[in-house]
Amino acid sequence: MKEALETQRSFVNSWECDENAHMNIQFYWKRFGDAGQIFFHLNKSHLQNWVDRHVRYHGELMMGTNTIVRSARISNENKVVHHLINGDSGELSATAVDVYPAATEGVAPALNQIPSNSEPRSLPQNQLPPSDTQEKINNGSGLVSHRCVVAPHECDAQGVVLDQHQIARFSDAASHLWQHLGVSRQWMRQLDLGTVAVEMKASRHNEARVGTMLEVVTWVESIQAKTMTFRHQVGDLATGLPLYSGAVTALLMDLKTRKAIELPDMMRRPTIG
Repeated sequence: MKEALETQRSFVNSWECDENAHMNIQFYWKRFGDAGQIFFHLNKSHLQNWVDRHVRYHGELMMGTNTIVRSARISNENKVVHHLINGDSGELSATAVDVYPAATEGVAPALNQIPSNSEPRSLPQNQLPPSDTQEKINNGSGLVSHRCVVAPHECDAQGVVLDQHQIARFSDAASHLWQHLGVSRQWMRQLDLGTVAVEMKASRHNEARVGTMLEVVTWVESIQAKTMTFRHQVGDLATGLPLYSGAVTALLMDLKTRKAIELPDMMRRPTIG
């Protein structure tokens, strides 16, 4: 994306890395969130908040790595594409496609179409609709995977939760799903394995604001040989209002070889239980 604008430049700090010794997904989303705001400024157009974001993770980012985000709008569409680059090697680390309520016309160069390396592979292209999470809990397919309260430091100047902290709920919730499928942290430590997201999307329904009590419900959509696709829905615990939905494709990685392994048979059961 040589015609794209540089919209974010940073460095992978030690506190941005997780138990897999690479940058956690929430900090990819922080960089994409920063890039989106800066893009609209450089594009000389009115700032919009995305309603759907699709991310593909192409390569790991380790502590001490420089990072650069380049962004471009799609001609005659309401979409912006971000490429997160490893600033040391020049390799592509992640891509994001943001969908906005209105077209993103402006002075920035435009692409004719979304690059193939940014297109969805295993997840839906369209926005995710809200699901009946109570039904999923009642029939045993859904799990309450996370509960928390949105803190002031997690929000922007208007009191709306930032991209980083929105997606951090997915990261925290996923661990409980893996455990309920038999993949416990103890089991992974014994085999030197880690869980890794390779593709992800989020669709916004309503705003999560400071002080909102959040509840995340998670369920499995499919399990393949080496990947699992699952869904999250984040709701307002007090009102029951759906706030945002997510879809994730993830795998188990050998932390020595940094390669995906076959998922264990114990995960292949029909319900959470």
